[in-house]
Amino acid sequence: MLTLHDVVARFNTTPFLFAGSGITKRYYGLPGWEELLKTFAERINDDIFTYAAYKTKAEKGNMTQGLLPAVATLIQNDFDAAWFNNPALRTQNETVLLQVKSGASPFKAEIAAYLRQSSSILAAYKEEVQQLRNIARKNLSGVITTNYDLFFESQFEGYKSFVGQDELVFSPIQGIAEIYKIHGSVSRPDSIVINERDYQLFSEKSKYLAAKLMTTFMEYPIIFIGYSVTDPNIRSILTDIVSCLPENKFEKLQERFIFVEYKREASGVAIEPYSIDLNGRLLGMTRIKLEKFGLLYDALAAKRARIPVKILRRFKEEIYTFVMTSQPTPTMQVASLDDAKIDEDRLCVTIGQTSTNEYGLKSIVDSNIWYRDIVTDELAEMPFSHEQMLDLAFPSAFKGISGKLPVHKHLAQSIGDFPIVQSHAATSFESLISNTDRKLRKTVEKYGSVMELWNNEKSDWLKATRLIGYLPEEKVKVSELEIILKEIFSTDKDILLNATPKILASHIRRLIRVYDYLRWGKK
Repeated sequence: MLTLHDVVARFNTTPFLFAGSGITKRYYGLPGWEELLKTFAERINDDIFTYAAYKTKAEKGNMTQGLLPAVATLIQNDFDAAWFNNPALRTQNETVLLQVKSGASPFKAEIAAYLRQSSSILAAYKEEVQQLRNIARKNLSGVITTNYDLFFESQFEGYKSFVGQDELVFSPIQGIAEIYKIHGSVSRPDSIVINERDYQLFSEKSKYLAAKLMTTFMEYPIIFIGYSVTDPNIRSILTDIVSCLPENKFEKLQERFIFVEYKREASGVAIEPYSIDLNGRLLGMTRIKLEKFGLLYDALAAKRARIPVKILRRFKEEIYTFVMTSQPTPTMQVASLDDAKIDEDRLCVTIGQTSTNEYGLKSIVDSNIWYRDIVTDELAEMPFSHEQMLDLAFPSAFKGISGKLPVHKHLAQSIGDFPIVQSHAATSFESLISNTDRKLRKTVEKYGSVMELWNNEKSDWLKATRLIGYLPEEKVKVSELEIILKEIFSTDKDILLNATPKILASHIRRLIRVYDYLRWGKK
């Protein structure tokens, strides 16, 4: 009898996950598409029949993109109008308000805030999520998803995300340690595909997306997880892909497809052949029925890359950049192949940082990495002393920024004088707080500690990080601030680059300067 390990053993390489809403419904308890629409319909009118009324109205229309996009269009039109006319409907979330002020649909901005706020791993599945996180390092190649939430970004360390159809189609992808969010993301509310126009635009460009994903589908096993076998989104995408394939390639494709189906109270695993009709062409695949997804994750642990996939992606990206531009990157040095000093019998490719020399250190540390390292200590893995950081990396990190950098961490552990660097060192907690923020301390008097404030306000990072800056020193325990900052970076390692709106990055940098002072600078 075929087992999960037998299925995985047939894979020629580590697989891609093609993940649907069932994943985050399982791990976060998030609503499905129709449940989400019902929630927002009832925000407009708190009546149990509100959603049914929208659905009935949609069914009487053309429904060119299907029922739920039609329902979403009707709800969005009414929600946006009501949001502007009725302040009571608005979530008092600074991020939402700024996004709408910048032109985002209130409906989409509020959906993004709602999903962010609701994205906490359910206690019952923490162990299973840890199993998934473990195999992301060496046992998976990437993720394609129609989900809007940030589950995979928060759990898969070192993976790069591509948000929306356009970003994926027009970006050079490497096909390893990447997340393709083809229906958009809460990080960019306007990218969310939910209404009729969104689906119409998606459909018009679907052939380009199919062409972009073709290599992924031909080279990697694809595991569909968190979807129903009848899901119209999956069928539409698969139809676009297979329509481009000759018969011999079509047969090859179906050997790589695995469809995972949740079966309540299943005692083990059922494995069977399955096929779906895509415009007259039967696409065969293997269907796996199970209740505990951890059984699948354990089986996938047997198929592993020799090198962590995030490193493989970085390596491919560096080679691609050099081929396209003929310029070496900071972490890749190039010599001519006909260089007389190179013995062709010893020609090799080296993956990693180039060296500990001045150029190598200057080239890898910018202001964002400098700030992040204060919290994550990631540069400690490299053979650089604190003196080298202050002497060589500090000038390149400071270049092009206004204000000051956090420097106590390196000053406290170095020998020697660095007068320019020392001019950046905060001399007191109050020197890090503006007069305006000091005057606003009365607004956070109800909070006894920085952790209490964070736990109550972290559904809105923009608001939470701003309010923490109002707290007096006696309420900011350095160990608690460290936990908060590490939580932020564990969710998005590149938050200082990706922050939306940009002022969020400024708030986080200020908290890092406070943390740097409290941990290493306070005598």
